[in-house]
Amino acid sequence: MEAVQDTFASLTSLVRVAVHSDDSARLITAAGVCSGLPLALVGSHGEPLGYAPAGSEGRRALAIAQAAARNHLVTAVGWTIVPIRRGSSLGFLALGTRHGGDAKTQALLEMLPELVAEQLHRVALLRARREAFVRRLVSDRRFGAQEIQDEGDDLGLQLAGAYWPAIVTWHATAPPLLAIERLARDALSRAEGSLAALLRGRIVLLHPADAGADPSATTAWLTEIVRQARALAPSFPAQAIVGEAAVELAGVSAEVAELDALRRLGPRAEHSGPVVPARAYALERLFWHYLDPVAARRFVDAQLGRLTTWDREHRTDLLSVLEAALDFPRHDQAASRCFMHRNTFRHRLQQAGEVLGTTLEDPDERLAVHVALKLRRLLATASVEQSAAEARSTATANGRQPKGGPGGTLRLLATRPLGRRA
Repeated sequence: MEAVQDTFASLTSLVRVAVHSDDSARLITAAGVCSGLPLALVGSHGEPLGYAPAGSEGRRALAIAQAAARNHLVTAVGWTIVPIRRGSSLGFLALGTRHGGDAKTQALLEMLPELVAEQLHRVALLRARREAFVRRLVSDRRFGAQEIQDEGDDLGLQLAGAYWPAIVTWHATAPPLLAIERLARDALSRAEGSLAALLRGRIVLLHPADAGADPSATTAWLTEIVRQARALAPSFPAQAIVGEAAVELAGVSAEVAELDALRRLGPRAEHSGPVVPARAYALERLFWHYLDPVAARRFVDAQLGRLTTWDREHRTDLLSVLEAALDFPRHDQAASRCFMHRNTFRHRLQQAGEVLGTTLEDPDERLAVHVALKLRRLLATASVEQSAAEARSTATANGRQPKGGPGGTLRLLATRPLGRRA
C-alpha cells in the first residue's frame, strides 16, 4: 500500500511540474530523481533542454538524445529513445533502461513522454504567439507604446523600456538557415530579456537598456555573437550594425528599418571589426534623407561619367579601384580590398586617373570624386530597392505571396526568457 502511495505521489509531483512550469530542465531533473535513471531531452535540432543526473551518466544520456536528433539514431543498447511529437517534431527523449526498474519506474517511463510532449507543445504555442509579437515590434510602425506594453504583459514578457537595436548581416551570401537559427538562439541565451528575429537571412537583435545606459554591454554582446557567427561559418563574413542610441518601444521598428537600409550599402571600408556603429554611415544617411536623386545622378555623371563608360566598354572595374584608393590611406590596404597585387593596383589606379583626366592631387577635386563614388553606390542600392518594391507590389496584386512571407520576415523569432512571470 505504501509503495502504491509513493508511486502516486511521485507521478503527481511530475504532473504538477509539467503543467505549472515551462522549464523542461526542471521536469527532467524531477523525473531523474523519481526514477533514479539517467535521462535527457533535446529539441528537434539537438539543442539541450535538460538532463539528469548532473554527472557523466546524465551527459551520456544527453549525447544519446542528440545523436537521435542529429544523426537519426533509433536505438542504443541499454537506452530507450522516444521521439516527441505533436504534429511536427518537438524533440527526443533518451532514457537509460539498462538497470531495469520496478513498477514505479515503469509507470514513470510510460507517463514521462506524454508529459514532456504536453509541456513542449504548450511552450511551442506560447513561443509562436511571442514570435508574432516580436515580428510586429520590429516591423510595424503603427504598433504604439501602450499596445506594445499591454500585449507584452499578456504574453508574460518583461519588456525593457528601451532597446539597443542591431542587425547581424553577412556580406554577399548568408549561411544556411539552420546555422542562423542556432546563432539567434545562442544570442538570446547570452543576454537576459533580449529579443531576436530572422529577417531575410539576417538577424535583428534588441538588447535591453535603461535610460542613459552604457552601450558597452551591448557592444560586448554583439561582438561575441559575430565572433561565433564567423566561427560557425568562416566562409560567410559576418558583421553587426548597431544603432547610435537606445530607442523606446514605439521607435524600435523605425530604427530597425533604418539599420536595414544601411546594411544594404555594404561593409564600411574602415570597419573590418565585428561591430559597426551606425554613425559610420553618416554620409550615406545624409544623402539618403536630404539629397534630390536627380541632382545626385547629375553630380555622379559629371564626376565619374567617363570612367563609368570606360568600365562598361572594356569590362573593367576601375571605379572600385578608385574607391578603394580613396577609402584607404595606404595602397597595400586598398590593393588587399580589391584582391590585387600592389603593383597591379597602382597600375589600375593610374589608369583610372588617366581616364578621368586628373591626378586627384587637389583636395577639393579628390573630395568631390570620393563623394560621387559614395553617391553612386547609394543610388544603385535605391534602384535595386525600388525594383524589389515594384516586384512585391506586382506579386501582391496578382494574388501571390512575396518571398519570405509578410514583410519578408522568416519563421523564427525568439525571446528570452520564455518562462512565465511569477
